[in-house]
Parts: sequence; C-alpha cells; structure tokens
Amino acid sequence: MSVWALLLVSLLLWIFTQALERIELKEDQALTCGQGIIHCEVKSVGHTCIWDDEHVYVSSLDTYFVHCQKQETWSLCLKILVNVIVRDAGQAVTVDGSGEEEEMYGSADVQVCYTYPSKRHTTTVHFTFRSSAFDHSTTLKVWMSLVVKIPEAKLGSTITVHSPYTNSTKQIPSKEEACSKGLDAIFCKPPRLHRKTDHVTGAIKLYAADADKWKSQKFYACQRLDRNGRCVKVEWNNASHEFEISLSSVAPCLCFEIWGNFLRTEYCPFLNETVSGSSVSVSLAETVTYHKRAALVWNLTAPCRLEAELWLCRKGSGLDSSCHAVNTSSHVHTHQNDNWTQTDHRHWRFHGEFLQVERHPLLCVQVKVAGMEGYVGPVCPFEVKRAHWSFPLVLCVLLVCLSVLGAYAVQGTLKSWVFRWLKVDDVNTAVAAGVELLLVCPPDADATVIQLLCRLCSSLSALGFTVSLDLWNRSEINALGPVPWLHSCLEQVRRRGGKAVMVLTPEACERAKRWSCRGTKQEPEEENETNSGVQSLSCSEVFDALLSCILGDYLLGRAGERFVLAQFDGRCTATTLPEFFRGLPLFSLPSQSLDFITELTQGARTGRRVCERWERAGALRAASRSISGALREITGGTGHTCATLPQDSGTDNDYETVPLQAEQLSLALDTETSTVGWV
Repeated sequence: MSVWALLLVSLLLWIFTQALERIELKEDQALTCGQGIIHCEVKSVGHTCIWDDEHVYVSSLDTYFVHCQKQETWSLCLKILVNVIVRDAGQAVTVDGSGEEEEMYGSADVQVCYTYPSKRHTTTVHFTFRSSAFDHSTTLKVWMSLVVKIPEAKLGSTITVHSPYTNSTKQIPSKEEACSKGLDAIFCKPPRLHRKTDHVTGAIKLYAADADKWKSQKFYACQRLDRNGRCVKVEWNNASHEFEISLSSVAPCLCFEIWGNFLRTEYCPFLNETVSGSSVSVSLAETVTYHKRAALVWNLTAPCRLEAELWLCRKGSGLDSSCHAVNTSSHVHTHQNDNWTQTDHRHWRFHGEFLQVERHPLLCVQVKVAGMEGYVGPVCPFEVKRAHWSFPLVLCVLLVCLSVLGAYAVQGTLKSWVFRWLKVDDVNTAVAAGVELLLVCPPDADATVIQLLCRLCSSLSALGFTVSLDLWNRSEINALGPVPWLHSCLEQVRRRGGKAVMVLTPEACERAKRWSCRGTKQEPEEENETNSGVQSLSCSEVFDALLSCILGDYLLGRAGERFVLAQFDGRCTATTLPEFFRGLPLFSLPSQSLDFITELTQGARTGRRVCERWERAGALRAASRSISGALREITGGTGHTCATLPQDSGTDNDYETVPLQAEQLSLALDTETSTVGWV
C-alpha cells in the first residue's frame, strides 16, 4: 500500500506543478492583502525604487507564475507574495469620529520592485491597519499579494523582484513552455489546417479552420521535405486563403510550418500517403575504373528519404519483358535514409556505383522502394535504340503531298501575282501609251455624279492616261479663263491622239437642247448650285464652250474624231439627244467600260503580231475590270444599265458586269487572256 500511496502523491504533485493557478485581472495588476490590514491599494507605479519608510521592513519575497485573465484574454502573470514587518511609529494617522468611541488607525507604504533585462518597474502599495495592534507588541507582521501581467515580448527572459533586504530572480517560461502548461493565450492557439481535393483539377488544397478569424492576423508559411530538410518559404500570407499543392508535389514527408501571432506549428498532411512511382527516378552513367573496367554510377532521386534496394538484372529477350536479378551479392545495395542529401530542387538524392559490370544491351538496373508497389525501372544504359525510319518517312511523304496540293490550289493566285509583277508596265503601255484625255463635268451634276467622275478619272490616271478634268484644274481655269483653258486642253488632245469626254446627265441633255435652240444668241441663265456658285459658273462656261466645239466639228462632219459621250448607269437620259450629238459614240459606265476603254485607245498602237494583239486584248480587259470595280464601289453594284442607247456598241460582255473586290486604282490582272482577236 505504501508504494501506491507514494505513486498517488507523486501524481498529484506532478499535476499541481504542471497546471498553473488561474487569476482574474481587472487591470494590469491585482492586489490582495492579508489579515491585520484594514485597507490596501496601489498608490503609484513608476520606474524608480526608493525605500524611505524606515518603519516598514520587507522580511521575505516569494514569486511564482500564474495564469491571469483580463476581458476573456488569458496571459502569463507573476504573483509576488510580500511579507512585511511594520514597527510602531507611535503616532495615530486616522481618527474615526462616527461613534462615541474613537479608534486610532495607522498607515504605511511598501515598494515592490521588479526588473526585466532592459526595463525596471516599481509599484507602491499603501495599506492601513489598526493602531491597537501595537498594544501588546512593537511590531506588526502582515502579508500582501501582488499579481502583475508579463508582456508577451518578455516571455523566455528573466525577471528579478527585489527589496532593500531581499530579492528573488525567476526564469520566465517561453511561449512553448507556457502553452504546454495549459496557458489559454492567443499565441497558444495556432490555426488548424485541413486538406481537401479539388475534383475538377485534381489538386490538393490546404485551408485553415475558422478562416475569417485569422483574416487580419499575421501569417507566414514554409514547406520542407522531411523533418531534417530546409524549410522553404511559400507564397501563403493570409490564413483566410487556400494554398494549392500539385499532385506531383504530394509526398509523405511533405510538411508545412506556420507562424505569426502564434507559436510556430508543424503540419504534415500526407504522413499516411505512399510515395508515387512517378516521383522516384534513377539515372545511370557509364564510367571507367582504374583498371580499365566498365562501371555504372547511379543516382536515385526521390521527394523523400526512402529505404531503397538497387540491383543489376538481365532483361529477357523476345516476349519475356521481366528482368532477372544477376546472382552476385556485390551488385545489391540496400540504403537506409541517413545518407541522402537534399538537392537545390528540394528533392533528395543518393548516389553510388556498380563496379566491374559487363557491357551488354540487356543489362539493366532495377529499384525497389519500401512501401511502394512494383519496381522502378528497369533502366538499361547499354540498350541499342533502333532508329524507326517509318514515321519520318511517312511524315516526309505527307508533307510533299500537302505541298503539291497547296501549290495546285494557289497556282492561279501565284500566276496572277507573277503576271502583275512582270507585266504591269507592259499593260499600262499597251492600254494608254501616253494618250491625253479631257473630261468635262456637267454643270448641274449632283454629289454622286461628281464622286463617280472623280473616281473614273483616278482609275484612268492609274492606267497610264494623262487626264485633265475641269474640277481638278480650278486654279488654271481662273487664271486663263474657261474658254482659253478648254482650247488649250483640246490642242493637247489633238496632238497626242486622245479624246475629249463629255459626261451627260438628264439635266445636261436638257441644257444642250436649250443651247442648240438659242444658238449663239443665248443669254446667261441662272445656274443651279452644286458645290458652290463659282464652281457652277465655271462648269457652265466650260460646258457651253465644249458644246460650241462639238457643234463646229459637227458642221465640218468630223464630230466623232475627238469627242466621246459618257453617262453613268442609273443616271441615263430618257430623252433624245440634240441633233449635233449624232455621230458621237455614247457609253454607259460601268456596264460598257470595255467598249469605252477601247474607244479611248483607238489612236494608240495596236501591234501587228498576233501575240501583241492578244497582249493588248488582255490589257484592255484588265483595265475594264479596274474601272468597273472602282465605279461599282460607289454605286454598290445597284446601278441599272440604260435600256436604249443612241449608238449600240455591240454585245455586252457579261464578264464586265461583275464587281471587282481588289484595288480600285491598280490593274486586276488575269493570267488567262481571251482568244478573241482585236483587229
């Protein structure tokens, strides 16, 4: 029975020493007075210890640590027990006159000083006692208890409590020691980490329980492979966020350490996992020993330090894919996990060598890892890798076929590009050959007609014609006058074998009729405004002067030699033309652009050989497509061909009515030209 009694007493003493006393604080310190003291209070707090009361003597000090609570927050505190002896001062300090009997009281002060390594604190306690206590003795023995809160930053340091005659020094427990003894402080409650699997991505995510509680708290984390490995800091700075781990990084030795406003805590979420075979690898390198014999140097790499066994084996030939161990004990290596070294990539590596090996294509190395199903390998360093030429050959044939098909598909485009690059100058020469053109705008033309006319002139200029347009030469007309400018341009047209083109609209035809009726005795009439008054007046004068020139050639019987009439689809005149317009070729654009461009180039060289005529025919068709495409971009391809023409220019080519999608101002050249002869 005595043995069990001793064990029970020892257990009780151990529990008493492990569990600290718990005290509730209202302020940063608490004061308790013993028997014989009527009232006590903390009088002042400072940093200087001065004992000036000779009637108070501190006989002994005793200190120990307790758990104290203030507003539901627990901390570590120091409880100081002070035994005081007060000598009779022989004077009364307090009188109570509330009753018939008067009782005398005395008071005294005692200082309690405690010092940290870098700071000193002083607390003065004032207490009151009855004077009658000195009736039978000259001294009074009392005690008091003072509890002071220890700052968190002072945990782990020392504290000294002293008085003039005695002192006591204590080692303050560290955070770890305080928490191990049941301290319920904030820093003793680290976040509890949990893991979950994202079934969409397959990744592992770590998260903290009660994440919102730690949202504003300091939080740091690092991870390491194995308990003895380096802890590498990770980007996880908020406990309310999740931390993602890829499946390739999962290993049983992967641990995390977290810290902040709490104790540094380790968390190993994969202790019960097994190492994946894909994360273990072995590499081999051939070397030569001092005796000129072949040797194999091997390196085993894994995320954790493992127990592994390596041996040489001979791979079966044919359908036998198993690897049979070589019956030589010197070729077997069993490694415990004490000789591994950590690499820069945070993996563990172990290396060794097989000596005096025989070079053979079927000689391999196989690895067995403890706790992992199956084997790693076999890895055969001397295996002859056959070159498989079938795949590159099929790939080359496929590329050749694709190249041929691609070339066939784009041959038309390539030929068109080559033809345009090589023949564009020849086409311009074959079409224009320096032909001079004069185009006159009708005075009452609207904005659409003016836009069509300017686009037509730009296209003709791009084809190599020298184009003069009254709308483009306002400064010259203002300087020379409308009539002199017109005659100057007509002289250039005559010398270079060109044409003068009058653009007609229904209003222009009516004006020409009225002009022919008035003859030379006409009076200036009020013009309709187009763009501006000055432009309308100049256009009218140029237009009337051109009518006079056409009338003069008509009377001489040669009107069709240098004058051409043109109108735009959708703006055709519905009335008969004046009599002096008869004999002039009339074209509707863009539907008759081929006939129009042919008429303009009649004076150019035509060539005598068949190949030259074919080249000219192809150039005319390309020029016609360029003009048609440029004009249809403005009309949107909705213009209507005139139903009746004064002079039929022949059968229209349906090919010319198709709008072009290429550039307006450059030739849309075709590689295939028509075989129709142009005589």
